[in-house]
Amino acid sequence: MLPDTGSMKLFGPRKTDFRWAWIASRVLDPVFLIPFLLVAAVMLALANGLRWRFMALLLTVDALFPAIFFIRGLQTKRFSDWDITDRLQRNSLIFFTLSCHLFGVVLAFFLGKVILFEILLVFWLLAVIFALINLVWKISIHAGVNGALVAFFNHYYGWDRYWWLVIVLAIVLASRVVIKKHTWGQVLVGAGLGLAWITLGLRLWGA
Repeated sequence: MLPDTGSMKLFGPRKTDFRWAWIASRVLDPVFLIPFLLVAAVMLALANGLRWRFMALLLTVDALFPAIFFIRGLQTKRFSDWDITDRLQRNSLIFFTLSCHLFGVVLAFFLGKVILFEILLVFWLLAVIFALINLVWKISIHAGVNGALVAFFNHYYGWDRYWWLVIVLAIVLASRVVIKKHTWGQVLVGAGLGLAWITLGLRLWGA
């Protein structure tokens, strides 16, 4: 049974002036972008001999399981809204997702999928940093994931092709502030960490 999206406050208060910000927040939501980044990493690995069965297992554990946990949390009111505005409510989802992603990292390592292992390790370590920060301060995961997306695509495919993702990132940052889910400090730190860590990590360990 699908959850009642109305009770999730998916788009928040019906303020026409801020509609663009709610749409940007939902379309570029970590709920969708994290699986997208995993698929992008897997597609790189497929070009290096990764099998589709492994990809299916990885996406099931790394993407589907956290999504089910999230939806169940909304249904049971463990999470007050789609954005999990309350910082402390985020901890259970963050650490459950970390556990799922660690499975993918370890599996890639033991199966000798070196390129995928290195990419997943960089992603996982970024998630650990965000998890630790969230224990004491609310940081924008929207900003961090979108920052990571910018860094990932420009590392592998070039700034000349994906420079415009910086504009998308700026829209996400503004949207999170406009709808009062974060302060400018929280989104700028989140985006900066996502960009810097993924850029550095992929240069050191990525292909």
